Amino acid sequence: MKQVISPVLAGVIIGLAGCGGGEDVQPLVKLDIFPSSNADLGSSYSNARTDLHIGYSSLPFQSLEGLTPLTDAIAYLDADGDFDTDVFLATGSYLLEGEVPSQMFVNEGGGVFTLNNDDLFSVSPPPATHARKSIVVDLNKDGLKDIFVFDHGYDAQPFPGSTTKQVMQDVKGEFSWEKLSRTGFFHGGSGADIDNDGDIDIFVGGFSPFFYINDGEGNLSAMNNRFDGSIDKVFSAELIDVDEDGYVDLIVGAHEQDGDATRIYWGNSTGAYGKARETRISAVTGYGVVLDFDAEDVNGDGRRDLVVTRTGSDPFYQGLRVQLLLQSADREFDDGSDQIDDAGQDYDTWFPWMRMQDIDRDGDIDIFSDDKDDDFLLTNDGQGNFTRSGFSL
Repeated sequence: MKQVISPVLAGVIIGLAGCGGGEDVQPLVKLDIFPSSNADLGSSYSNARTDLHIGYSSLPFQSLEGLTPLTDAIAYLDADGDFDTDVFLATGSYLLEGEVPSQMFVNEGGGVFTLNNDDLFSVSPPPATHARKSIVVDLNKDGLKDIFVFDHGYDAQPFPGSTTKQVMQDVKGEFSWEKLSRTGFFHGGSGADIDNDGDIDIFVGGFSPFFYINDGEGNLSAMNNRFDGSIDKVFSAELIDVDEDGYVDLIVGAHEQDGDATRIYWGNSTGAYGKARETRISAVTGYGVVLDFDAEDVNGDGRRDLVVTRTGSDPFYQGLRVQLLLQSADREFDDGSDQIDDAGQDYDTWFPWMRMQDIDRDGDIDIFSDDKDDDFLLTNDGQGNFTRSGFSL
């Protein structure tokens, strides 16, 4: 397949797709699937768009016996069936060796939330050691939103790993959960219908990335034949139909300073992802730690543009940069980062999650931190030019 690459992107690597993703190496599948009219339907990326924008500090965290609770793995859904948006937080603590329970915060209105684990979980809530991301999807097609938690465990040598957690909403306002069988450094991932069969599959990032494939009833099977393992590790990932061709694309990143080039694997009729259909994204000097991806049309030309959120590789995890890539033709991008008047500073505090929504309701897409406490907002002039400000909206 011919691919057009702009000067700001590295060349496409064309070759035979290999194998990878952990145990039981298998050749990549060739499913011959048809494109979808809405490949993003039900994806975790689409479900992350929410009417709620809060400061994380407003949540009434339960004490973790002197530990500082992590707030990275936050997710939004109607957990109690009252048609407003509640907040789920899988937590943990840095260098924790045990596990702590997740927390569900019910929206009482007026910016008030109450912790309500007892009523919403049939048993104790799912635990985590160092939860890095939570996503919301409907895994069994019952119309109720479920949650999937990526937990990488103890964050230092020997990196023993942890398990992902599948949290099912069995009936409105009642959740059960299980730990899935694989153990690993599960730092991130995403959910979407990668094979266009009507259910949501899960990409699991880490040291050996792989897919959980859904049977349509919420039963997930680990598969090593959907991704060729052509990047050594994945710490950040999204499944988004960036080129809007009806196939979900896989965007991945980790630490560019370690040789893990940030890239897009283009979805196609095979239902698998590999280096034969890969576009590499240009690195940002000193900011090789990739945190998040978002893709929306920022300049009204009908094509999705890409935002990459980054923090420092030298010094490590210090500072912030926002990289804007404008899709000028199918799978061709121009570097539009200079259209942001302040894309981040070396002294800025990094944060894991960016959002792209029309937060000021003027008809264009803005860029802002998921945590309102970060006070990071880039407002769009409608042409894809951004001005940094705080949240005085």
